[in-house]
Amino acid sequence: MRTRSSKPEPQGSEAKPRLAPSRRERQIVRILALLRVLGQRRRTTVQELAAEFRTRRETIYRDLRVLQDAGYPIAGDERGRLSRPRLLSSQVPDIRFSGAELDALLLTVAQAQAALPSTELLSSAALKLQAMAQSAQDATTPGLDEVFEAWTCGRKDYRAHEGRIALLIEAILRKRRCVVEYRKPSRSEPKMYNFDPYRFLFVGGGLYVVGRVPKHAGTATLAVDRLLAVFLSKTQFQVDPAFDSKKCRQDAFGVSWQDPVDIVLRFRTDQATYVRERIWHPSQQVVELPDGGVQLAFRAGGQFEIRRWILGWGDAVEVISPAELRDELRQMLTSAMSVYRLDKPT
Repeated sequence: MRTRSSKPEPQGSEAKPRLAPSRRERQIVRILALLRVLGQRRRTTVQELAAEFRTRRETIYRDLRVLQDAGYPIAGDERGRLSRPRLLSSQVPDIRFSGAELDALLLTVAQAQAALPSTELLSSAALKLQAMAQSAQDATTPGLDEVFEAWTCGRKDYRAHEGRIALLIEAILRKRRCVVEYRKPSRSEPKMYNFDPYRFLFVGGGLYVVGRVPKHAGTATLAVDRLLAVFLSKTQFQVDPAFDSKKCRQDAFGVSWQDPVDIVLRFRTDQATYVRERIWHPSQQVVELPDGGVQLAFRAGGQFEIRRWILGWGDAVEVISPAELRDELRQMLTSAMSVYRLDKPT
């Protein structure tokens, strides 16, 4: 009997991607950006820099001392205080990429093509990256972009929505409330209302924007291609402190962020390999069954997306729990059988 313990380890845990940069990485990015700001000869204060980088003044002072220790001539005001820091030298070195970093960027460009409404600017950037890679000793040959190809089956075309996407990006960065005109598939007429956009999601070939409708509690997820109009207002908004994108990702199966439920599925032997080799959800647990099949368990919300995904496996999967989901699938399959009955005229 090939049965695991009652508390198996989640599959693919050794390959979990990092969800956020480390403290050290954030410090490096901040210090390099701080150096660029000082190199622009901007007359700014530590307090303004702290607000710009969303950190404390003590952190900016520490970053300035790191730059001084690295040999950059940073001076303060006439009394020598760093409350108004300035860079004495006009020669600020460029931030350079290693060959391996250039390779990674070129691969990212290949994968990002499917996620963007327009690829002209990305293609232009790729040409510059290739030029930089030619002069980097440890970079792969410039033909790296011919090694990998990426596409998404069923993706949407967002070329007609570039202007609205640009407005949403500006609203997210500047935390400006929008007035949107949105049409749901279930409604014949669109509705117009206020919307505070938090961030974009690219899931399953579709681009979504997550945010909050001020008059409602919780978050809302809007499909970008269903936005008929976006207007940027002058009203500032604050991101709801209860919003936690990492927890939402942990709880959701797709883009529908609903209360999670425990799902248990049993897959047939001939499909077990395909189930094992993917991470379907961060919370998943896979248990080997005596007949060679597998049991997949996870905790997630978004019943519509979960039902549609289960139906894609046909008769190779059985819903063990919850009972409500099992009953819903039974009714849907019964209805599907009536569509394909043999005596139905074509």
